[in-house]
Order: sequence, then structure tokens, then C-alpha cells
Amino acid sequence: MTACVALGTLVVSIALFAIFWPSTGLFGYDDVVNLDDTIEAVAVGQINGRPIAVTDDYDGTMQVWDLTTYKPIGEPMTGHTEAVQAMAISEVDGRPIAVTGGYDNTVRVWDLTTRKPIGKPMTGHTAIIHAVAVGQMKGQPVAVTGGYDNTVRVWDLTTYKPIGKPMAGHTEAIHAVAISEVDGRPIAVTGGYDNTVRVWDLTTRKPIGKPMTGHTDLIHAVAVGQMKGQPVAVTGGRDNTVRVWDLTTREPVGEPMAEHAKDDFTHTVWAVAVGHVNGRPVAVTSDDGRVWDLTTRVPSGALTTGRIEAVHAVAVGQVNGRPIALTGGYDKIVRVWDLTTHELLGELANQESTPSTP
Repeated sequence: MTACVALGTLVVSIALFAIFWPSTGLFGYDDVVNLDDTIEAVAVGQINGRPIAVTDDYDGTMQVWDLTTYKPIGEPMTGHTEAVQAMAISEVDGRPIAVTGGYDNTVRVWDLTTRKPIGKPMTGHTAIIHAVAVGQMKGQPVAVTGGYDNTVRVWDLTTYKPIGKPMAGHTEAIHAVAISEVDGRPIAVTGGYDNTVRVWDLTTRKPIGKPMTGHTDLIHAVAVGQMKGQPVAVTGGRDNTVRVWDLTTREPVGEPMAEHAKDDFTHTVWAVAVGHVNGRPVAVTSDDGRVWDLTTRVPSGALTTGRIEAVHAVAVGQVNGRPIALTGGYDKIVRVWDLTTHELLGELANQESTPSTP
């Protein structure tokens, strides 16, 4: 899973294995799920002032969408030789770009205007890349990636070269990463299969403090934001809880948000994105597109069409000043929601997908 700060957008993506799983007991459903049909990653940004989204496909392609018409822009972007698991959107020298990673162990940069790759793939990871975030370090655009080789890597997005040595500390796969700033210092927040959340100084590439513990199972999602002017991280995972952390003290904020665990059809928290509605910080989480008020840590509703549609990727952004959320999952449809009213605004669906019925 990944989260990132890019163009005012927090982006999260997740990953599963490309096989058929009997879903009862694993995902909480009674049928067999084809994970080849799952949306694993979605990101929100802009091209020349026009709001767009980028979504993945399990064949290694990515599609750019117009968020005002809900139509695809051009042909899919191709280059990855296996499934894409994580993506983030940023801007370099005024050019909108996407950064992606996946099962082919490569990090790739794409020009979103031409939908062509920029430079050669960035290599170094020795296993699946599950997490990508983008941000700034000393005024320079960077990407931070993590994956199944248990390392966190920093990349210069102007030279497409690694910055320093990999950051090591996680003892198992890294599934999520986000970039923030604390007291003017650029940091990365990571979570993974060792059940820990870790904070890293991106300048020194060293851990800050001890790992943050509390999750009792795998961590799949990390996002960052602000609460009352203070930087926070929001995490979720297989223990069915959503947790908020103060990034200054690296202590939990309040009790875990455990509403997911109360639903018999909701299990793992696969994805988290953070935004604002009417000035209040909110988080959108999977598996069911639940919306949380981060100040009260109480859910304010869920983004759902009324059918059980497992959500595995979420992102938040704005269209014409309206806060929106995007959710994607098993049915290969990305849905666009009004984050204030929770109304379904539209769907990004290819011809093979079956749109929701009113």
C-alpha cells in the first residue's frame, strides 16, 4: 500500500497476489474473487489545470481519466512488465508526472501530458514494490518507495537516480509509505508486515525515534495530514483498526478507531486517504469506503452504492472546489464521490466493467 502528498492530494494504493482466493474468512465474502480484476492503485492530480485521475490495471498498464467527464484520456500507459501496485502524482519543472512501482521490481516515471515514460526505469529494489510516495527534499522533487525487500529507497526525480543507500529497519515487507514535514524536516512514514509504523528523516535517511507500535497485525495503509496544525499519520491494517499518530511526539492520538471490526462484512483496512471537509480533517478508509472525522474519531458515513463492493484503493482531491474521494476495488470500477454529501458523482469504468445500477 502507498500514500503520498502530491498536488494537495493524498494517495493510497494496495496490493494482493494475482491468484484466485476463496474469499470466505480472508476478505469476508462468500464467493470466489478474481484478484486479476482488482483496482490496486489510484491517484489524483492535474494536467494544465484539469483534474485527472490515474488508475492501474493488473496487466501492468495505467489509464489517465478526466475527472470532469469521467472519460479516459488517450490510450493506457504501457511499460511495466507485470502488475502495478503503487502510484503517486507530482510535478517536476512544471510537468505533471506519475511515479509507479509494482511486481517487476522497477520504479517508473511518466509524463502525464504525453502519457509516455520519462527516462529509464529506476532499479534497485530486489522484490515487489508495494509503496510509492512523492514530495520535496531541500526544494528538490523526490520519490520514496518501499517493498518486499524490506527497504525504503529515496529517488531524485530530476536525475532518476537513488539518493544515498536504502533505509533499513523494517524486518518484513513494507506495504505503505507517505511523506510529510515535521518542524521543517522532511520525513517519511512507513508501515509493513512487521506490524510497526516507522518515521524516517529523509535528509539523513535515519530512523527518528523508536518504531510506533500498537497494531496487532500487518499494516497495509499509511496517510499523512494535519490536525489542529499538527502533523499526523493515519494507519490501517489487518487488525481491522484505524489509528492516528502525532508525528511530533510519535505517540497515538486517542484510542484506535475500530468501527471496521464491528461489521461482519468488513475486515482488513486496505487503504487510507486524508483530506478536509468544511475545514475538518477526515480520513477515507477501505474495506467499505468509510469516512471518519479525525477530530472526534467517529465515522460520518460510508461511500457505498448499497452493494457490497470491497474497496482496495482510495484517494482524495478536489474538482471545482468540491472535495471528492475516489474508491476502487474488486469490480474494476473507480467511483467518484462527493466527500461532503457522500453522493456518487460518477464512475471510471472500462468496457469490461459493470457500472453500478441506480
